Amino acid sequence: MDISLSEFGMERWSGKVALVTGANSGIGAAVTRRLLKLGLIVVALDRNIELLQEWATKDGSFGQLYPRQCDLCNENEVLETFRWIETCLGGVDILVNNAGVTGQNSLIEGNPDEWKHLLDVNVVALCLCTKEAVASMRRRNAKYGHIFNLCSTLAHMVHPFGPLHFYAATKHAVSALTDGLRQELTEVNTRIRVTSISPGLVKSNIFKTCLGPDIHETVYKKPSLDPSDVASAIEYALSSPTHVQVNEIVIKPMESLA
Repeated sequence: MDISLSEFGMERWSGKVALVTGANSGIGAAVTRRLLKLGLIVVALDRNIELLQEWATKDGSFGQLYPRQCDLCNENEVLETFRWIETCLGGVDILVNNAGVTGQNSLIEGNPDEWKHLLDVNVVALCLCTKEAVASMRRRNAKYGHIFNLCSTLAHMVHPFGPLHFYAATKHAVSALTDGLRQELTEVNTRIRVTSISPGLVKSNIFKTCLGPDIHETVYKKPSLDPSDVASAIEYALSSPTHVQVNEIVIKPMESLA
């Protein structure tokens, strides 16, 4: 197979535009920093962008970073963000669907408002961002395009901890949607690649935010990953040759069963 050197490595992504959701902390912040370091222009979305704004004001030391406050549950705000990217930056080349929330209750103690919120953030917003990113790539006949869905090892199992059951269901949905998207993109003959990243336990504030500090402290007594480990997986998939489709990367800490 005769493949030019430009088909390999990260060079082809230099100066391209990446959109990262849930970028103000945890995995999203680590991915944002990694992509900036690799020479990409990054539009970083979150409802709270305090950290991102701090980075953006450091005399360009973080590269071309554009923090955007956006509620992913608000369709108009999401669509306006994509319009702004098209107008100001030309369009999206890489989408990292990272934003996600977990619930506070088991299924038998839960409530529809909580379930709807998880679906809106973890599933519906992911689909909307993906639809708009794919449209941007196809309008421009982009030579390269890549979509990452941050899934979870919980997409492949059901953990016995009740408050994670509905969250796990949303991640099972993300896994199915990722496969469906890949099929659709193949059918319309695009070169857009789709990768699911399924990490195990990652050091972040998701449990503290949703379940409180006591649960947070208990959970992180177990082996866990650093957000930078997930960023490295994304870099690996991006740098793979363009004829290679990295469908899924599952990452677990050593000594972990989940």
